[in-house]
Amino acid sequence: MNEELTELAASGATALVSAMGTDLWQEAKRLMSGVLAQARGSRRNELSVALNRPSTATRGAVDAGAVDYWTEALSQLLDRNPDLAQDVMALASLRIPERPDIVIQVNSATDSGEVFAVQHGNQHFASGPNSRDSDSRDSEERP
Repeated sequence: MNEELTELAASGATALVSAMGTDLWQEAKRLMSGVLAQARGSRRNELSVALNRPSTATRGAVDAGAVDYWTEALSQLLDRNPDLAQDVMALASLRIPERPDIVIQVNSATDSGEVFAVQHGNQHFASGPNSRDSDSRDSEERP
């Protein structure tokens, strides 16, 4: 396979994995499904299963192992069918929208308050936030 197709496979894989956990995932998955629809054999089925496997990726996280896996897969597909280059190029051109360069965040807490802050994303708690010194406050409040 020529160097240009190798680089295209790597770019497509990076775009696909970077989209996991973001608003672009459905579009990336649709584009990759289109590439897979033109593939043949058991590899097509294997990659379809991998594509539909739930992602554990979070916004902004890129798993190097996943990029390697999809780079190899796209390289093999392009090697067998160079006409897929246009479809892989569409995948590779997906970009997560730029975030503003200047961010101002003001956080404040009074008394024994705590701030749980995050920029550019969501913050999830498995359970409610527990104060580090809740035991000491509980003992102070008891007569």
